[in-house]
Amino acid sequence: MPFAADPDSAAATARVGRAWRELRRGPSTAGLLDDLLGRHGDAGSIEPGQLDILDILTVRDNRRMSDLATSLHVDPSTVTRTLQRMELNGLAVRVGAPDDGRVVTVHLTDEGRRVHAQVSARRTEMLDTILATFAPDELDQLAGLLDRLVEAMAQYAETVVRDPERAPG
Repeated sequence: MPFAADPDSAAATARVGRAWRELRRGPSTAGLLDDLLGRHGDAGSIEPGQLDILDILTVRDNRRMSDLATSLHVDPSTVTRTLQRMELNGLAVRVGAPDDGRVVTVHLTDEGRRVHAQVSARRTEMLDTILATFAPDELDQLAGLLDRLVEAMAQYAETVVRDPERAPG
């Protein structure tokens, strides 16, 4: 029997779907993003995509543009547009590889490192406050369930990429 055919499972699936929507687009999410990243247009604010790139570059600087696009699961043109704005704000620079003119690498600037450290500190403080409502065992369970959800989503996405006919709808 398919998972969603069970009425209890269907109700739980609907609840997860609503929670996912709220996490992506809910009014509280917009407020949290403003608190984390700054209001769009304000001095020192960054975009979610810029934070994603900063997160990657702080782990390993000097990444190829194509590697960033692959890591972010986006089209290379999306990375190009985001990096144009990041360069204007002094967060990163793109440099052509001296041995291959087709290769462009991305490097964090001191300002990019500073902004990343600032946003990371706010993110940690925000999560500490939000997650303080959970008991330690609940928090561990939540983390484990989220890990499983992310893995299941990745497996599903891989299946759909390999066989688009299997996609629902």
